Amino acid sequence: MQKSSRGGWLTTIGAIAALITTSGIIAGSIWVAVMLIIDPDSIVWINHILPSWARIPQIVPSSAKTFAQIQGEIRENGLTASTPVALNSELLLPILASPPSCQSNCDQIVELRVYQPLEQSNSEQQYYQLVSQLPITAPVEYFVLSTQVNTGSDDASVSRSLPLTKLDRFDEQALEEGFWFNLSGHVVSENTPESYGQIIHYNPDQTHLSMMLEWKSPNEGPPYWQEVTGGASPELVVNHTVGLEPQFKVYQIQPRSFVPNPIYLEEISLAQTAIDTKFYRNGLSLARHGLWSDAWQWFNQQKPKHWSAEAQAQMDLVKLHAQVTESQANQIWASASAAIFAYLLDGRWGEAKTVFQTAVDGAQLGDIITMLKSDSGGLWQRVEAALEVNPDDSNVQAWGGLILAAQEDPQKAIAWVKELPQTNPQVYQLLNHMENALNPVPAIVRHFSQLVGNSEIIQTVNATDWLQPEDGDGGIGEQHCQRQQESTELVSVAEEESIAVSPLSPCPSVSVTLQKNPEEVWYQVQVKAFHDGQGWRWMPFSDLRLPTLTKGKRLWQYLGLDVDPQIRISLWSENGIQQSTTATVKGVSYQEGVIKLLAAGGKFPSEALAVDGSNQHLLAHTDTGLRWLDPSAITLSALYHLNPESVSAMLPVLWQELINSGQFSSGPIPSLPMMLQEIGHWSVRPIELTGNNQPEAVITLYQEISVTSESSEVGLSDSNNDGIDTDRATTIYKPRTMIFSDAGALLYSEFSQDANTSMTAIADLGDGGPAAIVIDEPNNYSFKRWSPKHQRFE
Repeated sequence: MQKSSRGGWLTTIGAIAALITTSGIIAGSIWVAVMLIIDPDSIVWINHILPSWARIPQIVPSSAKTFAQIQGEIRENGLTASTPVALNSELLLPILASPPSCQSNCDQIVELRVYQPLEQSNSEQQYYQLVSQLPITAPVEYFVLSTQVNTGSDDASVSRSLPLTKLDRFDEQALEEGFWFNLSGHVVSENTPESYGQIIHYNPDQTHLSMMLEWKSPNEGPPYWQEVTGGASPELVVNHTVGLEPQFKVYQIQPRSFVPNPIYLEEISLAQTAIDTKFYRNGLSLARHGLWSDAWQWFNQQKPKHWSAEAQAQMDLVKLHAQVTESQANQIWASASAAIFAYLLDGRWGEAKTVFQTAVDGAQLGDIITMLKSDSGGLWQRVEAALEVNPDDSNVQAWGGLILAAQEDPQKAIAWVKELPQTNPQVYQLLNHMENALNPVPAIVRHFSQLVGNSEIIQTVNATDWLQPEDGDGGIGEQHCQRQQESTELVSVAEEESIAVSPLSPCPSVSVTLQKNPEEVWYQVQVKAFHDGQGWRWMPFSDLRLPTLTKGKRLWQYLGLDVDPQIRISLWSENGIQQSTTATVKGVSYQEGVIKLLAAGGKFPSEALAVDGSNQHLLAHTDTGLRWLDPSAITLSALYHLNPESVSAMLPVLWQELINSGQFSSGPIPSLPMMLQEIGHWSVRPIELTGNNQPEAVITLYQEISVTSESSEVGLSDSNNDGIDTDRATTIYKPRTMIFSDAGALLYSEFSQDANTSMTAIADLGDGGPAAIVIDEPNNYSFKRWSPKHQRFE
């Protein structure tokens, strides 16, 4: 029963289907018959499915025209018919127009038409029926010039249309979806050719023309079809490459629900992440920032067994770019800069670093720096992307610093490097190599240290304030390390004899230790003058050319401390007695034209120092920095016999100076014989100080300034201590110096105009100039020479 019932239903359904089909055929036949009577042309399309012997004979309709008639009609409308393109039996006809103001090469394509031939058995002429037409809207200039690399015209309001002048057919046999055409034009912007155009598709099944894509390219290469993803159909590739920077836009043919043209072109984009995992996002980030080979390797290392179609397409796009950068990096380049650029584009940081390290020629380094400066940001984007994936890659760190040093300045590069979580010391060596090329400095002649300056004893030392010559071996110098409170505490000499940089320092690669022996003290020296191997330099030293990274090494070379770091620390007691000790320079500092030294040396006897034992100002110098001059003394009487004119002119001035200062009783100046009888035994030291090759006369008298006995008598004596009561050993005498010219003029006097100073010594600075006098001022020592212009020591 069940089988019988089931069979009955099937029979019923079959009968209904047959009835519907028969009805449809009958209705269709009736409709065709009616149309054959009313409008035979409307069903000409049925000939495509009928055999040749059964096709409907066509009567030439009023809308059908011969090709000559079509051309004439187009001319009547002020247009021109271009050469037709055969599409099997159909014709694609480009329509040209010429702007009124154009003078030459004016034709541009403004419309595309497709004509279908009419099949006629009784006509000698071929007639064509228009089946599809597509008006062409030319692209505006702003669209064409606003490429990814060149961000576009300066004026976004530019709306001038650019002509489309050339129509080419894609002949790839793999393209089965109708007919494809490239409608293109060219323009030159800033001496650079730009290509642009539209991709046109014709669907013969529906006789439909459509514009599929508007494209632009910063080079003259047209779009082309290439199998990128390995699918059934090739992809359309538009080349946006500029120079060595590959950039391709790839479009896939995708289906859609649109009967006249059921396909469209979809770009393979990296904007959206096909697989939402950290691994995939990292790989895609590398690709987005131009590290195509790194991204390709990244995907291959952790590729799952099954990709989505979207993920595979993105990976194939990455591979297309990686093939280009890899090929470029494998080439042999004529210059180091070109090789480095190709390596960096391919993410070969280590190979690029090797080339940079071997580029010692100034011209090569200059080309590399120019290349880095001219980069528009692509290299820096690669650095950031690579460090985001692997922040500890020292090769990437190095190139990040080098790019910043070239484009900004070395200081910014150092600041950036110090912010990295971990830095290889070699990064600073490369930055130093770069800075030497950016700011070349002349070689310093190796020489013994010659310097003079003021010194003081200090109790605490901050290690990060001082540079050491080891900085030249790759360290960046303590002054360039970011200071941290926990590593820069002031350490008392009594508490700590060794002061080192804390391991918390941001420069752990720099192992710098400031050490001294327990019996030594720290001396801080402010350099007043030094000899750089070619001549003397005087404070302020604002014209020193110092590299950012190896400032310590350069300073030590300038000062000659790399040859001999030994200096002398000297002081003069109240009665003019000199004492000295030796110290070794441990560190150097340079700030705003001021050079300071940190030296460890022997202690002075406590009785030689000031009351607090630390604030006594001292003179620092090297043994070769100056030569002490101690001219032989002669009495005034003896000098009179040798040079009576000079002494005759000098003695009245000397006597009057002593009267004015209260050392002699006021009254008339005695005669020359009386003065010689009174003070002729005083000592005078002849020495040339003014540069006129005539000796000046230096007279030093000792003034009693304090006594510890009951007597407080004040008096004068000469430098030979004549007149000093040796029984009063507790009396202190302060030397007072006067200098007279060979003509008897008073040049310097500590009894009047120079009363606040004390000349402690005379020194030859070894620079060919006249001797200098060492002046003990209230707060420091200074070296003064005679100024012919100002007629004084300064």
